[in-house]
Amino acid sequence: MVPAWAPMLALVLVAGNLRAAISSVPEVIVDIRAELGWNDVALGALTTIPVLCMGIFALAVPAVSNRFGRSRTVAMALGVLVVALVMRLAGAVPGVLYLSALLAGLGIALAAGLVPGLVREQVPGAVGKATGIWSAVLMLGAGIGGALTVPIAIWTGSWKLALAFWSIPAAVALVGWIIIERPSGGHEPAPGATVRLRALPWRSPTAWALTMFLALNSVIFYSTVAWLAASYDERGWNQATGGGLFGLFTLSMVAAAFLLPPLADHLLFRRSLYAFVVLVGTAALLLIGLVPNFLPALVLIVGGIGLGGTFALGLVLLSEYSADAVAAARLTAMAFFVSYTLAALGPLLTGVILQLWDSWPLVYGFLAVASLGQLLAVLPLKRGLLIH
Repeated sequence: MVPAWAPMLALVLVAGNLRAAISSVPEVIVDIRAELGWNDVALGALTTIPVLCMGIFALAVPAVSNRFGRSRTVAMALGVLVVALVMRLAGAVPGVLYLSALLAGLGIALAAGLVPGLVREQVPGAVGKATGIWSAVLMLGAGIGGALTVPIAIWTGSWKLALAFWSIPAAVALVGWIIIERPSGGHEPAPGATVRLRALPWRSPTAWALTMFLALNSVIFYSTVAWLAASYDERGWNQATGGGLFGLFTLSMVAAAFLLPPLADHLLFRRSLYAFVVLVGTAALLLIGLVPNFLPALVLIVGGIGLGGTFALGLVLLSEYSADAVAAARLTAMAFFVSYTLAALGPLLTGVILQLWDSWPLVYGFLAVASLGQLLAVLPLKRGLLIH
């Protein structure tokens, strides 16, 4: 018999590997540019491609899951992710980094798209806590990927080895998932619970409000992942320090993901918390853009709380507003498709801004406007709503 904590452990193993494939690349952008001679738009595409794929392939998650089962789908996703990361050993070969980014986006989409449904099914009485743990580990993986890639590159003397290194924890997660999930028979859809793409909640105002809330958050997150370290590098900080600042930023996101979802469960005026976190994140973005030398550690901690808090709270609502696991799969497919497709434009647009105007204040001003847009999406997110 599988222990009650085993499914959560399996999800944690998966979550820890779903962002390092993306967050590790920007940390060695300087090395990639020096060796391959790419411009800012081409470099920004390395973050845009996997995020875009995460959005596009989110629509395929219900069909793939129904065909192969949830447990096998997650195993397949981790296998694809391992292959994508190993490919980076040949990163200097034309096209390989882009193909790797595409496969990484596919693997992440397949795995992440099943989580809200699994949480809703496995821990219906502690959705906030379980989602907080999942999102915190997700962000922790992103932070570790960003903070350690440069030291690994320095130690090995190769940015390609540093990027491929992250295939090791992904392979460990794959083995762990197979061991933990197979004895339990996985979490398969019940007969007749097939999710149809035409049944996604396209006409639900609540679904759209939640989707846009997550979309704007994702635009900010992936643009920040793409350029945060570089923005400090180019304004006087060294590469290792830039990576360390990104790690600090991510650790504060982890703390927010652990603390805010359970807090929101017990607040009467929950939307006030959402609005406060959005405003805090907006202020931090403006400070990073305009006065990067002003208490950078404190500003990044505050910014991480704002960005990580909104992301974790959004994930909680994907589970909370779903009537059951199948409804969660439908809502998640819609939300991830729209939010990640729009989010993919973030690194690309910010790369264009840099290419045309070479202005970090303009980049972070654009992200601050996107952050404020989340306030409009918060208004319809009332308690007690269910999406079928």
